[in-house]
Amino acid sequence: MTPDEDDPVTRRVLLRLAGYLRPDLPPAEVSSRLVEMLQAIGDDLDAAEMTRYGEALAAARERGQQIRELEQLTAFVARALLARALRAETPDPGAASMRWISRNVAAFSSQADRVRAIWRVAAGLSQGNDAELQAHALASARAGRTQVPVPTAAPANPDPAPPPPPPNPVKEKAMLDLIQLRRDILSRLAINPAGLPASLRTRPGQEVWLDAVIQGVVRQQHFAAGDEKSALMWSAAAAGLMLVDGHYNPSDQRFYAHLQRAVVELAGSADEATRVEIDSHGLHMFAPDDRTQRIAVYEAVLGLLRSAMPRDKPLFLQSFARVARRMADRWEDHAGDETVMGAMAASAYATDVAAASQGGGGGAGGGIANVELPPLNDPQGYNDEIEPDNVRAVSTVYVTYQLEFALKAGARILDLFVAGLLPIPANDGSARELDQLYWDQDDLLDEASRRSVYARVLGAPGGEIAFDIQPNVEFNTHLMRVVSAVSEHEREQSALTHFDNAARGRRFQSTRGEFVRKAIRDFGANTSLRGWAGTAFTAERMANHLRRTMRILGLPSVRNAFGVTTPWQVIERVSQREFGITVNTVLHRTLAVETQTIMRIIADHHTVWSQNRGRPLFPETGQADSDLPPEVARELMVACQHFRAVTGLGDAMLDEYATPVETQPMPSLPDMGAFGGFGGGGGGGGGMPSIDTSGIDQLREMVSSGQTPSLDQLRAMLPGF
Repeated sequence: MTPDEDDPVTRRVLLRLAGYLRPDLPPAEVSSRLVEMLQAIGDDLDAAEMTRYGEALAAARERGQQIRELEQLTAFVARALLARALRAETPDPGAASMRWISRNVAAFSSQADRVRAIWRVAAGLSQGNDAELQAHALASARAGRTQVPVPTAAPANPDPAPPPPPPNPVKEKAMLDLIQLRRDILSRLAINPAGLPASLRTRPGQEVWLDAVIQGVVRQQHFAAGDEKSALMWSAAAAGLMLVDGHYNPSDQRFYAHLQRAVVELAGSADEATRVEIDSHGLHMFAPDDRTQRIAVYEAVLGLLRSAMPRDKPLFLQSFARVARRMADRWEDHAGDETVMGAMAASAYATDVAAASQGGGGGAGGGIANVELPPLNDPQGYNDEIEPDNVRAVSTVYVTYQLEFALKAGARILDLFVAGLLPIPANDGSARELDQLYWDQDDLLDEASRRSVYARVLGAPGGEIAFDIQPNVEFNTHLMRVVSAVSEHEREQSALTHFDNAARGRRFQSTRGEFVRKAIRDFGANTSLRGWAGTAFTAERMANHLRRTMRILGLPSVRNAFGVTTPWQVIERVSQREFGITVNTVLHRTLAVETQTIMRIIADHHTVWSQNRGRPLFPETGQADSDLPPEVARELMVACQHFRAVTGLGDAMLDEYATPVETQPMPSLPDMGAFGGFGGGGGGGGGMPSIDTSGIDQLREMVSSGQTPSLDQLRAMLPGF
């Protein structure tokens, strides 16, 4: 593998590696040394794995994620460096040595010093006792066990510890007492237990929950340090919004994300004239003053309600938050006039408390004309219909299905190798890799198991599945609709551009973008439904199997044994000699790559397929923004072009598949009742209904009576025929 320093992704990776390995040196100097080192060991690195690790590191945004990706990448290369050093001593290091390397030069924080030392020594960037750490790792790998004593990393330029700073009385005075803050909130506002889970109906449970909210609000620093009044107002308002929006579990990994959204809402402007939308999740930039900021409206509402209520009567936190949110949303009705706000807030609060006591909408009649339905998408980017990891798992299954011929060729090569029919010497490094994969096959899926997965997940023919599991026969239809809809949209936009230029954008507005959105939503929901539970682990095993197979197909000794130069030619040669077939590698590889691209885009942007915030899906002339960035839209269109090119999807089929069809019911979760033993008959809108045997019974009766069913009769009796 040779790093391309002109590639922006490679440059970003090198800069992050430089800051991780030697932050004290100029990044350009460190990057240059790293490139030389990586070029020297390029033949020992799996190019596909290296690319995957590099792209993941370049894409990481948060600091914690960057550290995790750096540990993954550096450990991967460090293992290759150590194995290369061992092979320089002996061609066959032995299984114990390789096992020690895989276990002790890994992506763990506890092993980061060892990994960095191996990198720095190899790149000529040693500092501290790097040479000692690298020598110890090499000696341990040579022996197959960790040698004692184990050295610890020493700083390159140890400096005496600085004296502790003198106490800062100003800073100490600015510290907030979070416990007292919680007590102050609960002394002014009561949490209405109606409709809350059991954990929030008791005072201890409410205190634990409120402590989590207060800590999250204080960390976001939307008020001056030590400002107890502002801290109380922000915390109370955020807590009320969290209860209103139904976020009750502080241990939920999305709790803090929802809290951030609540704080962003409070920091926004109540005056619509100052709000500018900046992303697809409803976040806004704003320029509010002290009067129009939403938190100021909440503070005013709290004061108005407190002055209008008897002192001995509790003010409920949820009702206050709902009323204050409504007052902020209806800024144009009162413009901050507290006389108008007081009457509106008092009436709305009384109605809300009455509705809460009745367990629902208070029956006041005010909500009939304006019913606001919740979106299909979770506000923080989750989609109830499309689970991105499920789509990625099904994508992996599809890639494996398209490259099934590669797995068959690889399995045949392993059989020939074990039988001694390949001219590969035992002392060749490739021989050990072939031998290891052969004996690891027991942990991989055999062909029958894989075809069963293809049938269940993709609706592919040739696999056996349980009688009461319905194969996904609609997968290919949905995929073709996506490709056709995108292609038709692109074709239409190309034609409309000429008319639009002549009409100066006043005519010929296309609606095809929404057809594409709908087609992708249907496809995403279909694949998401088939990707739950064990499918993800099956996909992981398939990916590992395919990755290792493609690696052995590309080994120089294997290519030389068949007299070819690429792994794809190995597949062709084996398929012709051993199976008597000619494999269309161009077709299958293109389908695998382009469909994986399409499904990756669906998963990465899963929030846009079920929503419409008034913006086009694709960038359009005269539109300031779109749901898909231009580069992503272009990538999707190119992938569909390539898909269409190799499948020969003509205009007639394109028009047929691009025509919108009615959205069919598609659950977001599998129906466990469809599988025998869970109870229920699998009806009622389940995603995988049990097979209706009435058609089979009819067919059996016709055949037994000597009748031959027509094609239309077969289709009526067997819907999936």
